[in-house]
Amino acid sequence: MEKEYLAKHLMIEIINSSYLNDAELMEDFLTNTAHLFGSEILVLKVHQFHPHGLSALMIMPESHIAVHTWPEYQFASMDIFLKASSEPSQSLPLIKKYFHPEDVKIVEIERGIN
Repeated sequence: MEKEYLAKHLMIEIINSSYLNDAELMEDFLTNTAHLFGSEILVLKVHQFHPHGLSALMIMPESHIAVHTWPEYQFASMDIFLKASSEPSQSLPLIKKYFHPEDVKIVEIERGIN
């Protein structure tokens, strides 16, 4: 029996970026990512830690994006979870545009039933 997929989940590591401590930049990135997928934003929250780092969460219908940054290590962890009809890897150009990373590592999991 073939597995039926309900969602796609990208686990992303953003490596060697100097743009991980700006809450306004993160909010702009998340807003534009929602627009890219044609999704309505239900919740968007960015929390700035002091002296550095932030965590962000955006909830959309059937989807979410969560981000945690460690600017002192130039590292961020991002999860993009989208309904199966979406293609989360389309967000890669936006990640590169906003965060200018030296490297991006991605693991994709198809979430489903059966």
